[in-house]
Amino acid sequence: MSHFRRSPRPPTQDAGGPRVLLLSPSPGRQNPDAARNLAVIAARLRAGGAELLRIEPPETPALTGARLTGAQLSGFGRSLWRTALGTRALGALDGVVVGQPDLIPAGVLAARLTGARRVPVLFHGTDMWTMRPHPRWLLRRDPLLYPVTTSSFGAGALGAVRLGAVLTPGLEQRWRDMLITEAGRRRPLPPVPTVLSVFRLDEWEAKGLPALVEAVAEARRVLGAVRLVVAGPGPAPGALRELVAASEHTELSENPGDEALARLYATADLFALCTRTRTSPPVSGETYGIALLEAQLAGCAVIGPARGGARDAYRNGDTGWTPSDESPRALARVLLDLLTDRARLARAGRQAAEWASACTEPRAHTRAVFNALLGCEPAVAATAEDGLATGQPSRANGAPAIR
Repeated sequence: MSHFRRSPRPPTQDAGGPRVLLLSPSPGRQNPDAARNLAVIAARLRAGGAELLRIEPPETPALTGARLTGAQLSGFGRSLWRTALGTRALGALDGVVVGQPDLIPAGVLAARLTGARRVPVLFHGTDMWTMRPHPRWLLRRDPLLYPVTTSSFGAGALGAVRLGAVLTPGLEQRWRDMLITEAGRRRPLPPVPTVLSVFRLDEWEAKGLPALVEAVAEARRVLGAVRLVVAGPGPAPGALRELVAASEHTELSENPGDEALARLYATADLFALCTRTRTSPPVSGETYGIALLEAQLAGCAVIGPARGGARDAYRNGDTGWTPSDESPRALARVLLDLLTDRARLARAGRQAAEWASACTEPRAHTRAVFNALLGCEPAVAATAEDGLATGQPSRANGAPAIR
């Protein structure tokens, strides 16, 4: 059966606040990055005065393959029927938010049963390239549906299917506060410059780590010692451990907790995310790059991927820089230019902290969520504290990845 939950309205909720249904996968069926993004969006909706209802539709086997067999069609019909049972008692809704593209059929059904006028479909990353044919067809044809992506790059990539909206990711309040606190600490400049990269460790090749290791090695030939720290949720594959062990002044931080990760961001001279953009299998890419924003919040200037949507996550040439291409040589040129003037990097880090703090201000993000998903302003004024529940997954158990 569908799992149905009703989130109570905040005490300040006005009776005229919008009623919104969020269709989200069960915890075991969504990656940590998407789960965190959905949790932040749900908190913003509540903070702005929406009555948030939530359904976790059962698994839809018809969407697991490109061609639909008779058994898959039968399973798909049963799944939609169960979703209807959970939806029909909700009454009239202002909007149905589809938490991931595979749930588009359930979103269409929920909108028809509740009279919802808006059905935004949330795209969290490379799902815009891996979307199955049936949801893609519905997204193109149904007038209520429209995609909501995390960057202008993502919106452009889906433009041939459907024009949509851009909603940059927000951050859970406690994590944002922790990063801002770390940015405010004054530390002496260590003798050896440090470059940091953070990602899920099993994605080390797609995240461009071999190119980064080679680029840092080239920088060392000019500058001397340069420390490279690689951090993220593990377990780390054996090939990654071998690469780190064979690289001079290179360290691996596996499964750091939130405090340790925030400290790594704040004590690095430079954060580098070098993700390869590949639109065919194996698919990879950054449609936003939330780790870039987190690093800047902690006071660290950044280098973003040469391609993809990550340029929305920093001010190019001011708080962050972009290599001319994905080659180690292009990356090394940027590293050398920046690491030769660490005082300049420190100034850029301070500017990055100010910019990222403004970009992630909870009340502004609440307004952005309402405008992108419901086409209106919040029903009540959101407070600075967004009310996100504590106990969100640690970054060590789901590090910032593809956005």
